[in-house]
Amino acid sequence: MTSQTLNEVCIEKVTNFYEGGRGLRSTDLKNYTSGDHTNPGMENMVESLIWEVVESLGIDKGRVEITQDYFNPQDTETEDPQRMDFHVKVDDEFPLIIESRAWIDKPFYTLKRAVTRNFMELDFVRERLADDVMFVYVGLAIDVKQRLINSLDKTMGYGDRVKMCKFSPFRRGYKGGNYFDHGVNGEGVRDFVSIITKQLEPYSVHRVAQKEAA
Repeated sequence: MTSQTLNEVCIEKVTNFYEGGRGLRSTDLKNYTSGDHTNPGMENMVESLIWEVVESLGIDKGRVEITQDYFNPQDTETEDPQRMDFHVKVDDEFPLIIESRAWIDKPFYTLKRAVTRNFMELDFVRERLADDVMFVYVGLAIDVKQRLINSLDKTMGYGDRVKMCKFSPFRRGYKGGNYFDHGVNGEGVRDFVSIITKQLEPYSVHRVAQKEAA
């Protein structure tokens, strides 16, 4: 599958999810994005994009695990278990950690930067991550100012490990609409697919063959 075809497939998946959410308000909107009451949910949509990239790279699905299980220390009385929404494991390491949320605002972003720092500095987590691990925060709408990012780069660190992608073109509540009413931000979907591809491409059949030949 070419990168153009992969992007088209993924944008179509996101668009289909968006079509189902148009016009929703209040509890119906919350249930739709969270996946409650038989709704598809944002997490299911995001996970389907990850699997599309895995398939496009020709990586055997048996080598890949997408888990939400906690990373646990030996002693949970003295250290706290850690998790995000998606821990993407290939073979014996995790090259990709993903957090998804309908609305990424200042408090949520700040919290996840702290969790990212925990992942990078707690030995019981870091030893299981790939050397070049990346953290992706993906939202439908993102309302985070660059000055906050700059501040947290200084205080939390690891800014070079964090990427953000938004699937809606505008801020939350733009012109009275919900996340879905103004369509899909294709650039955000392509960015997300590109990041996932870059992180997983070293595990592809082609790259593995090159490594073995060397």
